[in-house]
Amino acid sequence: MEKLSKILAVLLIIVSASFAYVLIFGLSFEGSENDFYVTPVTGDENIHTYKNSCSEINVSTLFDYNALNGQMVKVTGQISNKTEYFQFDKTRTSLIIKVPGLSPEPYILASYTGTIPYNINDTITVYGKYSYPTVLDSPPELAKKGLIDIRAGYIEKV
Repeated sequence: MEKLSKILAVLLIIVSASFAYVLIFGLSFEGSENDFYVTPVTGDENIHTYKNSCSEINVSTLFDYNALNGQMVKVTGQISNKTEYFQFDKTRTSLIIKVPGLSPEPYILASYTGTIPYNINDTITVYGKYSYPTVLDSPPELAKKGLIDIRAGYIEKV
């Protein structure tokens, strides 16, 4: 019984120390905000220039998904999931977009700094920096699959 008490005391100390560490230092991510997001583009002239810097992903042909990493792209699809949350002291929007013709998975992810006025089932064009692969834990139908992620600087409704 005394041995069990000592084990419980040690576990309590470890849990308390871990909780105190999280309260003091918070949870942290490797990398910086710029590794996960791009700055939203504003102003008509800046938007026009940004949009012109993005190449359309040709989903009708097979391509090497890794070859586009880091490039500026645009893609059009329908919002199937939209989540807003607070991170790095800013509101963020995370989207799952269904892109007709994209294979083997017809979905891409998009992240945006700020909120967007578009809703599920709206058709949008996303302009931003391409990254592949990104793996999600949920929803179950997309869990553990490598998906395209676009760190959006601009999003517009079609």
